[in-house]
Amino acid sequence: MKLSRKTPVQVCDIARIVTRLTPLVLVMLCAPVFAQHEHMQMTAQPDLARDLLLQQASGTSANPTAGPMEMEMTTWEKWNLMWHGTAFVNQVVESDGGGQKLFATNWIMGMADRPLGGGHLLLRSMFSLEPLTIGKKGYPELFQSGEGLVNRQHPHDFFMELAAEFAVDIGHQTIGYIYAAPVGAPALGPVAFPHRASAAEIPQAPLGHHLEDSTHIAASVLTLGAKQNEFGVEVSGFHGREPDNDNRWDIDKGALDSWAIRGTWDPSPNWNAQVSTGHLNDPEAEEPGEIQRTTASVAYFKDGLAGSIVWGWNHKSSNDSNGFLAETSYRFNTSNYVVGRLEIVKKEEFANTIKALTAGYTKDLYRSSDLLGGVGGNVTVHRSGGERPLSFYAFVRLRSAGQ
Repeated sequence: MKLSRKTPVQVCDIARIVTRLTPLVLVMLCAPVFAQHEHMQMTAQPDLARDLLLQQASGTSANPTAGPMEMEMTTWEKWNLMWHGTAFVNQVVESDGGGQKLFATNWIMGMADRPLGGGHLLLRSMFSLEPLTIGKKGYPELFQSGEGLVNRQHPHDFFMELAAEFAVDIGHQTIGYIYAAPVGAPALGPVAFPHRASAAEIPQAPLGHHLEDSTHIAASVLTLGAKQNEFGVEVSGFHGREPDNDNRWDIDKGALDSWAIRGTWDPSPNWNAQVSTGHLNDPEAEEPGEIQRTTASVAYFKDGLAGSIVWGWNHKSSNDSNGFLAETSYRFNTSNYVVGRLEIVKKEEFANTIKALTAGYTKDLYRSSDLLGGVGGNVTVHRSGGERPLSFYAFVRLRSAGQ
């Protein structure tokens, strides 16, 4: 059925849709399992489903499985409880009369999972105080754009994710899953930059954020997916409008007017890749219009070295925008990190192609079983036409230590 503004499905309808569809979906997914001999032991099957859920970073996207799980874990009755988070207190100064600001980027995630119905149920929440610690006007970032701001990066919403997901092993090394979220991430793009392993020590957003991974906070998300061995495919319906910059404390609502599809490949624990495309209906309030967003990415992690290559393309009837990103983070001698990010971006808000190179360093000064506290900084060299401005960051970082 083709969704349009004339046939809206509001956020409150998602619960009814999931309630009606879930029994049918579970029957379809579980039929091969229940068809086996009744006496067959199935204790290993829910573990495969749980592993898939715990590998996810934002929505149903995932970093390489070899990467660290920086989260604290405990148990309560049949529930496994987990949390992790990151906070940066930053001072940015831009050259050539640009802006400067003291602000904090931050997020915290809480998760709970338990066995259920032959599979695993995961409840996930994510919050950010950036509406308070950054404010509506965002923070200065040269050549950044999106959600009504230019040369500034917007704050994230207080509610970054509220989601429930159920995964079940249906045999033949195949996991089926359903993800529903009043606010969450559809199957479009790579892992969002706040949760990407290669970006963990770079507090500022990529300049190609709204070409690559900005849908990591979307309203009314419903995703169905399956993964067999190293290959996966998933389809999402969601509300295409970006979060409302006038009120970052509420949960945005809207119709399921947009869609996305993503294919994934995890050839080894050290590598993963994705290709995705999605149709976004009126994502920008100030500039209505439909966008077809297509992305591709490859991520790597081994022995403290994380790397990502990301490409994003926004196609509109009037023009196209493209973004390329390569970033890396290397942890050495336990408490030292060096980072780099290269971007080449062409956006409609700027006349010339933008090139930016970021290099930085972080040093952990405080380490415990629960928290890592560090200090660091980075510098970004930009080039656009005849302009070559610089941006300087100094920051204090606090992160959950986890495993």
